[in-house]
Amino acid sequence: GEYMGEGRLVQILLQNVNNERNGQQIDHMLMRKSTGMLVELGVGTRAVYQEVFESPFLAETANFYKQESGEFISKNTVSDFLRKAEQRIAEERKRVDDYLHESSTDKLMKILDEQWITHHFKTLVHEEKSGAKVLFADDKIQDMKRMFQILGRVPETLDEVRSVMRKCIQDSGEEILKNPEQAEKPVDFIEALLKLKTKYDAFVELSFLKDKEFQQCLKSSFEGFINKDARTAQCLSLYVDDLFKKSLKGVPDSEIDGKLDQVITVFRFLQDKDVFENYYKSHLAKRLLKQLSVSVDAEKMMIAKLKSECGHLYTNKMEGMFNDMTNSENTMQEYKRSVADRMAGGRNVELKVNVLTTGFWPTVPMFACELPQEVQVEVDRFQTFYLSKHTGRKISWQYAQSSGDVKANLKNKHEINCSTFQMCVLALFNRHTSLSYQAIAAATKVPTEELKRHVMSLYVSPKCRLLIRKAAQEGSKELDDNDIFEVNLAFESKMYRVKVPMITATSAGITPGAGGDDTQATGAVPNSVEEDRKHLVEAAIVRVMKMRKTLEHNALVVEVTKHLASRFQPTPLLIKQRVEKLIEREYLERNQQDRRVYNYLA
Repeated sequence: GEYMGEGRLVQILLQNVNNERNGQQIDHMLMRKSTGMLVELGVGTRAVYQEVFESPFLAETANFYKQESGEFISKNTVSDFLRKAEQRIAEERKRVDDYLHESSTDKLMKILDEQWITHHFKTLVHEEKSGAKVLFADDKIQDMKRMFQILGRVPETLDEVRSVMRKCIQDSGEEILKNPEQAEKPVDFIEALLKLKTKYDAFVELSFLKDKEFQQCLKSSFEGFINKDARTAQCLSLYVDDLFKKSLKGVPDSEIDGKLDQVITVFRFLQDKDVFENYYKSHLAKRLLKQLSVSVDAEKMMIAKLKSECGHLYTNKMEGMFNDMTNSENTMQEYKRSVADRMAGGRNVELKVNVLTTGFWPTVPMFACELPQEVQVEVDRFQTFYLSKHTGRKISWQYAQSSGDVKANLKNKHEINCSTFQMCVLALFNRHTSLSYQAIAAATKVPTEELKRHVMSLYVSPKCRLLIRKAAQEGSKELDDNDIFEVNLAFESKMYRVKVPMITATSAGITPGAGGDDTQATGAVPNSVEEDRKHLVEAAIVRVMKMRKTLEHNALVVEVTKHLASRFQPTPLLIKQRVEKLIEREYLERNQQDRRVYNYLA
């Protein structure tokens, strides 16, 4: 028999393959001739190569690698196992080139994938000492790349790697959120987030070669923990505040761009973009008005970046704030020229006014006060000048946000930088040697709670004790109407310019209002933002319903959420409440046949 010959030949061929797999040299020429002969024998219908040789060869291969991979995984690290798999896959590819028929390639590779990958991938990914979690923790970029490339031969096995990555990111994220120190230091908090992002960015780029599904996994993992509360939005604004007030000092322009891009990185993950905007405007307002920013150009770059992320409506007010500052400078120059023309004699009060457009700037409570006469004259003069130029406008003075520089002749000469309210208090002592607290309150007309904080700041700080307080009740810390105040004539300071440090509302025993201290992140959504959200949701509902005319409740929730996604994530409850309000106001009605369907009323 002819068939006997084939059977014997096949045995020899398979033994040779086995020997070669175990590291022995074999005669490739002979092998190639033999398999070639089997292929040529397959004339007409009978595929001799496939039947006689290939089937038993594939079965042997599966057996060989089943055993080898099973033994190897129990004795080696994950990375060594993957290296071995890589080596074996390459060898089998070469084997086809050396002496098998190319039609065997796919079948052979399928067996290798099954034996090395499909059977072991869960064990590999979750192995405690050297699996994916350890590779992520220790930044093993190359090892992870090997895992990605080998497991990637069976794409669905990569889901397992992604689930570990998601868990690692969320665990690290939770740790950052729970760290009590970082709750108090927004800058550290954001830096920790950026560090985490940079770490996984490296994996996505270098290990996973920018694979779309891994990019998506990174994004959703970060969004998952960053949006647990509104704290990240507030911290991010405080982080930027710190950049512009001090951290960017001396940083070359080439690097500033990268720093601001990092801010945008975190910003993209935020669902509460409106909360961020609220804090950002309030921090920006302080930086502009108190001239605290180390670089106005960088400020404008930041706004341009926010604009390209969210569109011009998002940054409209911020840009308006910048325009107000520029216009105010021009207005002041004109005013100075007009006053200089009319008054040749010197003026002993120098006035600098920022005219702010009401809609652009954060709203702050208005407090009245009685300015010193010489200041009031100058304020009136400016107001007359401004209104003569801009008819139909109305000016309201924001004394609570203003400050003044007061010249003082004490032991030495000083210039004292203080709040406008403090300036009013200090000016009284030009005409009186001592005054009771009650008299100060009556003369300045500053609201009680505000006055308390501003007066206390003039005598509690040892570095800046400009007034001496004689308590009506011995040893009492509480301010009393009958406390007597005098100027501290013995005041000394090495500095010519002395800045009065303001005490916080809480240390003055006052509960801070809505405009309280915002250097710590609370995680709550500010009231003003909550109010804005109600209007935005209503506007979105009306927009959707106007287009659709009739819509079922859940479909409406989906559409409205999509409309508002770029600013915040509305809760279904909020949408439901606003729908009720719109039905009350007759913008919508419930469908007579189906209560869950709404009709638009034009």
